[in-house]
Amino acid sequence: MDHKRNKPGKHAVSACLISYLHPHSASAEQYKAIRNNIRYASRGKTVNSVVVTSPSSGEGKTTAAVNLAVCMAQQGERVLLVDTNIRKPVLQHVFNLETAAGLTNVLAGQVDPEQAIHHTEIDKLDLLPSGPLMYQSIEQLDSKRMALVLEYAKGHYDKVIFDSAPVLGHHDTNALAARCDGVILLFTSGKTRQDRALEAKRSLEFAGATIIGAVLNRS
Repeated sequence: MDHKRNKPGKHAVSACLISYLHPHSASAEQYKAIRNNIRYASRGKTVNSVVVTSPSSGEGKTTAAVNLAVCMAQQGERVLLVDTNIRKPVLQHVFNLETAAGLTNVLAGQVDPEQAIHHTEIDKLDLLPSGPLMYQSIEQLDSKRMALVLEYAKGHYDKVIFDSAPVLGHHDTNALAARCDGVILLFTSGKTRQDRALEAKRSLEFAGATIIGAVLNRS
């Protein structure tokens, strides 16, 4: 898979990092509110691992995942951002990693998790990029080795944020969501059809995932 064809433009990168580049902007304040609402929605339960997803592609889930992770790190939490959208990974470009080992290398048994995790320029925020698409990479997201990756991440970080593939048409997203403490489902005003939003919600619930909130993206 050629990751270069998924490389986001400068505007998309700026949007992903707006909470870092412009921490006092209106958009950054919205992401801080989402961060705080996760804590309120947990009702005292530990929410360490969160999947950010959407019914379909192109709805802004990567932007939401990155900014949420940044806001959590800004609050002093140790945060690991993980790119599990293996078919269309972009986070290595957002954080300017040219070539790097990633999640797929860990799942293939080629490296240990700590060897594939990269520090970012943002204090307390680390990144586990997708890595190259390999044989059975997608299937490995629902495996014992993936469970071990999650266990490692939970043991070393206060929060683990997963930028996942869309729900509909991607069985691996449901499998990942079922392993995590919560899911944030992102919709886009004027784009997300109501029937697909309901279908995504039902699909996640059927898999046993806990939906802790929904975000309406108006941009």
